[in-house]
Amino acid sequence: MATTQPHAVDTSLGPIAVEANEPTPGLRVFELPAEVSPDSAHRWILAHHDGPALASFTAEDDATHAATQVGALVDWTRNAMTVANLLGPGGMNDLMELLRAAGGQHPNA
Repeated sequence: MATTQPHAVDTSLGPIAVEANEPTPGLRVFELPAEVSPDSAHRWILAHHDGPALASFTAEDDATHAATQVGALVDWTRNAMTVANLLGPGGMNDLMELLRAAGGQHPNA
């Protein structure tokens, strides 16, 4: 079951607080506030609990599904740098393939 957590979204205007679901420990899914990238159809973000966005999606269900797909790759409750080191180059490629297969786009697209 997903839990709700406060999450800070870094923007050019500074951090904005949102409520995020945590469908997989350490991974959060949230909708961008209306004032952030208002023209983007990819409003749902999958992010690491430390803040870095992994991908953006057009639907919450897609972002949640992606979180469950990538959840087994590494212990996402660790800090972002540790996660990157644990994944290594091969794991990063696997991560990107899973995110694209789930409909994910670059989070700044």
